[in-house]
Amino acid sequence: MAPSASTKKKRAIFIGIGVTLMLVVIIVPISIELSQEKNEPRSTINNRIECFPFKNMTSDTCTKAGCLWEVVSGQPSCFLPDTSVYGYEVNGPVTNIPNNKGFSVDLRRRRSADGTPLFSLYGNDVDEITFEVNYHTDNSLGMAFYPKGANRDQLRPPVAITVPSATITNQRYEAKLVNTGIGEPFNFQIIRKSSGVVIFDTSMGGLTVSKQFLMISTTLPSEYLYGFGENTHDTFLHDMNYRMWPIFTRDISPIDEDVNLYGAHPFYMVCENDGSSHGVFFYNSHSIDVTTMPNPGITLRTIGGMLEFFVFLGPEPESVVKQYSDVIGRTFMPPYFALGFQLSRWGYKNTGEIQQVIDRTRAVQIPHDIQYADIDYMDGRRDFTIDPVNFGDLPALVDEVKKGGLRFVIILDPAIANDYETYERGVALSVYAEWANETLKPDDQPTENNIIIGNVWPDNKTAFPDFFRDSTKQWWTEEIRLFYERLKFDALWIDMNEVANFDTNQYSDKLYCPPNQWDDPPYETMAAHTGPTNRLSDKTICMVAKFGEKNDERLNYEVHNLYGYSQSIVTQEAARQVLTGKRSMILSRSTFAGSGKYTGHWLGDNFSNWKNMADSIIGMMEFNMFGMPYIGADICGFVLNTTEELCERWMEIGAFYPFSRNHNVKDAIDQDPGVWPDTVAASGRKALNIRYRLLPYLYTLFYDSHTTGSTVVRPLYHEFSQDRKARSIDKQFMWGPALLISPVLQEGKVSVDVYIPVDVWYDYYTGIRVTVLGSTTLSAPRDHINLHLRGGYILPAQKPDLNTMLSRQNNFELLVPLNDQNSASGKMFWDDGESVNTIEDGLYQINKFELSNNVLTITVEKESASSWPGIVQKLDTIEFMGWPSPPLKITVQSNVAEDIIIIDSDKYFYVAESKRLTLLYEFDMNQSYTVKFE
Repeated sequence: MAPSASTKKKRAIFIGIGVTLMLVVIIVPISIELSQEKNEPRSTINNRIECFPFKNMTSDTCTKAGCLWEVVSGQPSCFLPDTSVYGYEVNGPVTNIPNNKGFSVDLRRRRSADGTPLFSLYGNDVDEITFEVNYHTDNSLGMAFYPKGANRDQLRPPVAITVPSATITNQRYEAKLVNTGIGEPFNFQIIRKSSGVVIFDTSMGGLTVSKQFLMISTTLPSEYLYGFGENTHDTFLHDMNYRMWPIFTRDISPIDEDVNLYGAHPFYMVCENDGSSHGVFFYNSHSIDVTTMPNPGITLRTIGGMLEFFVFLGPEPESVVKQYSDVIGRTFMPPYFALGFQLSRWGYKNTGEIQQVIDRTRAVQIPHDIQYADIDYMDGRRDFTIDPVNFGDLPALVDEVKKGGLRFVIILDPAIANDYETYERGVALSVYAEWANETLKPDDQPTENNIIIGNVWPDNKTAFPDFFRDSTKQWWTEEIRLFYERLKFDALWIDMNEVANFDTNQYSDKLYCPPNQWDDPPYETMAAHTGPTNRLSDKTICMVAKFGEKNDERLNYEVHNLYGYSQSIVTQEAARQVLTGKRSMILSRSTFAGSGKYTGHWLGDNFSNWKNMADSIIGMMEFNMFGMPYIGADICGFVLNTTEELCERWMEIGAFYPFSRNHNVKDAIDQDPGVWPDTVAASGRKALNIRYRLLPYLYTLFYDSHTTGSTVVRPLYHEFSQDRKARSIDKQFMWGPALLISPVLQEGKVSVDVYIPVDVWYDYYTGIRVTVLGSTTLSAPRDHINLHLRGGYILPAQKPDLNTMLSRQNNFELLVPLNDQNSASGKMFWDDGESVNTIEDGLYQINKFELSNNVLTITVEKESASSWPGIVQKLDTIEFMGWPSPPLKITVQSNVAEDIIIIDSDKYFYVAESKRLTLLYEFDMNQSYTVKFE
């Protein structure tokens, strides 16, 4: 949607002058004076754990605080001593968990000779903690550090996860304490048995557990580190040179600095040197900072909860993602129409302008499945209202365009204006976030009902629904139902749900959030330093807001990162109720681990520039890793004016976003493709027709993601993890294992530098096998995006049309690029495209395709009549690439007929130059066939 505060103010703060860091020196008293021997610098560098990252330390203040000081270029100057001085030590025997399911051990803070605990970085360290390791499956385990005797459920995020459990039969890891003697420094390792590689190792030290500061460091087996989101970074492969990234949901655009964005995904993957991969999920919803170290290693810092982790052994990258999804949940299955091209903008002045865009798009024959309405359609920008002057006829327009197959999506922001019926109905049901402590409320806040009042888009002040409450779920569902009676939307777009609150701490003479331990924690966090006043509450609501039911209340400090997650769950449930069994779609800006079960995501308020277009590939690949494959960026950019060339190239790459939407900001120029019929529209039409042709393949990838947790868009690294060059490629991406997309990402270029891994590949357009592998340069005129098909995979396709309602009625095709064994395989998932739970209820069909030894078998593996509303389409075209020579005879036998049919020679043709064989024959998709080539 729109930039999330007043646009001028936001851009002045976050673009023009960058992010200002307020550096404050706070000296923490220490309990003992360390000896000179203990204060000597470490014998090695590249593994320094920085003390007080946001304080302007000097040699004197650093050493007085208990840390070490040494100036080395590119390294932290003030850093922790080793585990002999700081951290925890073993404080009891190792206790095994029954049935070979893990172990636990008590730890206590390191002590001096007289038994006094050593120094604390931020105070209030927990003296005695328990470390517990749980073996979940042969390929996954969990571990947690918590205060001895604590109720762990109170320290965990209120997020539904599934802890995997299976009998351990072939455990592929060893989890061990390196030191087991009482008083010895704590050191824990996880070792991959097959290679002996240590994938988690706490020997660097730094372990800290306190109520408001927790820290742990681990060395990594290689520098190939991926993940941690949602924040800005220029490469998919992380920079390991002491870079810090924040994880804290914030209403902020992807500016060039290392800033937190809209989501919180504390998950990372590492590719080990031999190509095996593992992943780690940090199960914590507080503000988190991630620091990389060159040794290589990482340090994780957070300000509450518990140090709890799930570790996944893979070893294939796709297996890691699947194992992660076992815990956080599988992605939702999008309705088929949601895979079509979509148009939106903030700034439509009236219904007539929306109609003009629809007409302009039809005139240039651009496929178009979804049209959006941003906050412009609302009366005073209030949810569940319609501007009676400019958009009074919007319901009639929606009803009319839907007859031709176009779907309509509306935006809903969480902030509710406090001056109309929706708000009053919410007050009656106690649905709004409240002050946890009345004494903390600013004087200019209304006292009625203790509701936190803010300032977002509506013309009046706003309140913020608490989606953790059952009463809010009831109220939100009813408001959506009432609005649906007026306007028949097909899906819902929820925005501003970090949650955004304009001008916090700025719009009055005093701080909006009074100073307190939650809005001003002892460890400042990097996220606080991206706001205008260096507080966590900047541009959101105070950390002392309370959420949840009376018997399970949580501070915003604990669950801030879960606001969008909680809204997504409630909104998806509401949409399915209101739309009576339709699958619908939810699109959320703010997300957390597990949000992919309920919603898709777009990459936020990006800019119309070449860098943001290139960065969208990184975002897509990461969110697929995070279990959110329904992902894309605003095509042509959101903020600022696009250019014709940029928009043309962006339409080409955007045609291969799983979520493909062109959207731009208020007051910018129009950028829907019909504005440039001979360039943007022509190139966009060409690319989108390929997308629509391949939708059955894309839909099948989403089926696999929904059922197994696999990615839809993936980096080359996932398919070629042994290839060191492939591990760093982030300017190309793949659809599943079989389609390689190589866009132009630089202005003025009519060629593109690409990397083609060693395998069999074919040019999508010509069917000619690629002969130059590795790094190469390909021609890329303005109307061309390079696409390559991987040998050995069969891709289902369908003749494209102007929307999916029409294309779903067309006949199917198969694309069959052969590998060196002249074989290939694939499958197609199909259902009615929109009903809820078709997979769970078995209301779908799967066709499998297998080519081997000159025999193609087409098998109906899972059949359901409800998959084919109306006429069952035919498969009428099969294109083989790399076919060695023209066949002399082709025969077909169906499973429902004994006769063998010889196909007429005019039903197939062979092009020797490209080794391309095309078979034109109608196969009934409800029958199985054997096709022999002689």
